[in-house]
Amino acid sequence: MNKVIIVELRFFFASIIWGMLLIVFYDLLRIFRRVMKHNGFFVAIEDIIYWVICSVLIFRMMYKQNNGIIRGFSILAMLLGMVIFHYAISDFFVNIISVLIHKIFHFIGMILNIIFRPFLFILKKIRKVISWIFRKVKKIINNLLLLLKKGRKSSKMTVSDDEKGD
Repeated sequence: MNKVIIVELRFFFASIIWGMLLIVFYDLLRIFRRVMKHNGFFVAIEDIIYWVICSVLIFRMMYKQNNGIIRGFSILAMLLGMVIFHYAISDFFVNIISVLIHKIFHFIGMILNIIFRPFLFILKKIRKVISWIFRKVKKIINNLLLLLKKGRKSSKMTVSDDEKGD
């Protein structure tokens, strides 16, 4: 085969592999979105960051392998790689990894629950004691205030005629 054709075929297959890598990176982003739920604003920001990184990677690949020349067949090869990976593996990959990560998080949660259960029990008891003490102190203060209100005498002094100094 001609050397030029071999170089073009290598570039074509490299473009297919790059397309597959780009969809793998997007699948990792999809897995992250399934594991960590967030709103549309952050999804949009993540997509923008993803596409900026992808365009830099694609430009770098084309610059190194094809002297920066953008060729239609390389873009089609990347799309072909994306489509092949998406329909062959992508959904299975995302589902399996997402379920696996959820199971790992659930297992870690169970372990942490077992580890911290005695501490939570102690904190609950301390909270009850503090609440009981607070109620008793509040009751004592209310009783003292009530006694002060009942026993309050007028601070005005009465002056009788006898004590006036004529």
